[in-house]
Amino acid sequence: MKFNDLDLNAKKELNIQINEYANSIGGINFFLQMIEDVRAEKPSALLNKTAIYHYKNGKITWSKSIYKDTLTLLFSAMRKEDKDGDILNGLNPKVYKETMNMMRTLKPVTLSISSEDNTVGFTVDILDSSEPKKTKVDLMFKIIFFYNIEFAKDALSFKA
Repeated sequence: MKFNDLDLNAKKELNIQINEYANSIGGINFFLQMIEDVRAEKPSALLNKTAIYHYKNGKITWSKSIYKDTLTLLFSAMRKEDKDGDILNGLNPKVYKETMNMMRTLKPVTLSISSEDNTVGFTVDILDSSEPKKTKVDLMFKIIFFYNIEFAKDALSFKA
């Protein structure tokens, strides 16, 4: 997905939200550095068994360990959501069951991101279930762990 594909209201809301999050951990440069550090980590930072990932200027913590199979399913669900607009539509029964189990596993997981000097920071859910029967992968989670860094730069520098 590209930032320019979003409608004007979504761009405005995302710009406000991402700037608030960036300022809560020290500013835009710290936010972009965090994204680069997360992306450079191989295997994924989310696979740390301790459920803590230390990046250059702070740390990300989450409530329980995430396994490789679950993370792989999450990334394929994200790709499907970006392409089709829905995680579950058109899946065969076996993949549907696996995807539902992945969603049940990740629904309660919240990532807490804070900077070194323990400023306020922010939290991000992996799954967004604000609409009933329409669970999606949270956009901020996608920006930090999945989308190209240019998406975050565009969102941060957007002027209405």
